[in-house]
Amino acid sequence: MRVGIVGAGSIGSLIAGCLSQTSCDLLLHSRGPHAAHLTVAGLNVDGVDKRTISSDRWEVLLEEQPIPDSVRSSCDVVLMTGKSSAFDRHLEVAKHLLRQDGLVCTLANGLGHEERLVHAFGPQRVLASTTTHGAYRPEPGHVHWAGSGEMSIGPFMHPHDNESVAPLLKLLSDGGLNPQWQQNGRVMLWNKMLLNIAINPIAGLLGKENGSLLEPHLFESSVSVMLEGARIARAEGVPLQEDAELVDRLRDVLVKTSNNYCSMLQDIRAGRETEINSLNLEICRRGEILGLATPLNQLLSSVIQDLR
Repeated sequence: MRVGIVGAGSIGSLIAGCLSQTSCDLLLHSRGPHAAHLTVAGLNVDGVDKRTISSDRWEVLLEEQPIPDSVRSSCDVVLMTGKSSAFDRHLEVAKHLLRQDGLVCTLANGLGHEERLVHAFGPQRVLASTTTHGAYRPEPGHVHWAGSGEMSIGPFMHPHDNESVAPLLKLLSDGGLNPQWQQNGRVMLWNKMLLNIAINPIAGLLGKENGSLLEPHLFESSVSVMLEGARIARAEGVPLQEDAELVDRLRDVLVKTSNNYCSMLQDIRAGRETEINSLNLEICRRGEILGLATPLNQLLSSVIQDLR
C-alpha cells in the first residue's frame, strides 16, 4: 500500500514516523527546512517513543517544487495532515496523488473539509478522521511525540464499514497509531469540533494552558460556547449525546491536556493565520443558514480575527 501524507508538519511527520515501521510505501509532501531535513537526513522522533528514521524510508515532495508526473495517481491512501488554513493548497496536491479507487481523509481541525473532499473525489472515496495524538516540532527534522492517543476513523457520506477499510486500519494499528473505527463519522467530527470551539479561542486569547479553563468562571464560558455549537449540530440532525455528557467530556479533556498550549495559541504567538474560520466562524456560518443566532461564537471569531 502506498500512503501519501500531505502537509507533513508535526502530526503528519509523527504519522510518517510510525508508519515507517510497517511495510507501506510512503510519499511525504512538506515544505521549508523541515521538508529539506526529511529529504536529506530523515526524521528524529522522541517523547512517547524514540526512533530515528532514515530518509531512504520515504520519498519527499517539496511544496516549493512542481509535483512530478511520476507520482500522479500513485497513492492508495492520502492523509491530509496540515492545518485548515493550508487546506486549499493541500487539496490540489491530493487530487494529483490519489488513485482512482483510493481513499482520502483529513485531520485538519474544523468542519466543512469533508464536504469539499466529497465534491472533489466523490463520497465513496472519503473517510472522516480525527486524532488525539499530540506532537510538536522543536526544530526541523525533529518531532516530539507529546502524547499518545488514537486515530478515529468512520464513514462520512458513503456507507463504509470497518471491513471495507480493514487494510488501512491494520496498517495504522501496525504503526502503533491505535486506530478506532467509529460508526458515525459526522458525530465523531462534531464531537471534536465542539471541544475545539470551546477550548482553542478562549485559551488562545488568555495566553494560558488548557487547564486554566477549569477555573469555574472560565469553564462556564467554555461550556456556553460549546453548547451554542451543539445547538447547531442538532439542528443539522446530528445525534449528539445529552448536554451533561458533552460537558463531562469537555472537563475530562481539559484535565487530560491541562499542561498543553492549544494550537491556536501557538499560531497567535507565532503570528500565523489561525484556524478560526473552520472552527467558531464555521459555527456562525452554519447557524446563519439555519436561522439560528450564535453570538458567543461570533464574538470569539471577531476578536481572534482582529488579532491578525
